[in-house]
Amino acid sequence: MGTEARLRITTNDPEAGDVALLRAAKDLAATECVLSRFLEHSELSQLNRSGKAVVGGRLLVAFERTIEAYEWSDGLLDPRVIDALERFGYREGVPGGDVGPVEPAEAPAPVDMRGWVDERGRISLPSGIRLDLAGVGKALGIGWAATQLVGHVGLLVDVGGDVVALGTDEEGEPWRVAVVHDHDKEAAGMFFGSPLAVATSTTRRRAWLAAGREAHHLIDPRSGAPAEGDISSATVAAPTILEADLAAKLLIIEGVPALERLDERYRVVLTDRWGRTEVVC
Repeated sequence: MGTEARLRITTNDPEAGDVALLRAAKDLAATECVLSRFLEHSELSQLNRSGKAVVGGRLLVAFERTIEAYEWSDGLLDPRVIDALERFGYREGVPGGDVGPVEPAEAPAPVDMRGWVDERGRISLPSGIRLDLAGVGKALGIGWAATQLVGHVGLLVDVGGDVVALGTDEEGEPWRVAVVHDHDKEAAGMFFGSPLAVATSTTRRRAWLAAGREAHHLIDPRSGAPAEGDISSATVAAPTILEADLAAKLLIIEGVPALERLDERYRVVLTDRWGRTEVVC
């Protein structure tokens, strides 16, 4: 998934715990093999090349959840951003230097993506369309891996700072997840309890320069360029890791107005581009 993963359990059966951890690690790898756009032979890459495929369970679920996210966000969480990402140099990985001047991609027209999949699970993409399911795929992968650890005293799955936790830690205490938006400063907040689902989106990681200006991987489809709002980092705790991930990403793209889409089930910590941090709900 292009980032580090950490799996932990609290258990009264160490042998069974080791087996569960191995299953969870294999499950994460299986998700990456299906949903990564960076792997040539992943199911998603094959779909993006051919435009048509009868897809397996993970890709179909990820596509369906992506459609729901697109509709919930009024098109701001758009999976058709690969062209924009590649224009800004984000192809096989984060660019190592300044990529120079970039002409932003055209804003994609509103579309009904539900018409792209039929009742047999066959996806047919319009000509020239490719999908990036990275955020949805990672969130689903975390959740799927966590199910491999259920049945023990406690579990924690952390992939790139996005966390699912259930039960208690080794001290018998509820899991605690620190909110760190600036590694040079103290934690900006703390979430604790069980269950926990916490995700962070930020313009500070996976960032580089384009003609001397900051660029990053969170594309605003309205501009065809990296989002330039006032929020630089958003951490969200939500009922599920997918809801947390989508809300955090939308806060970067849409800004403070995205808070109106969130109800009392969400807790949010925001840091703006001037370094000011606020717990807003």
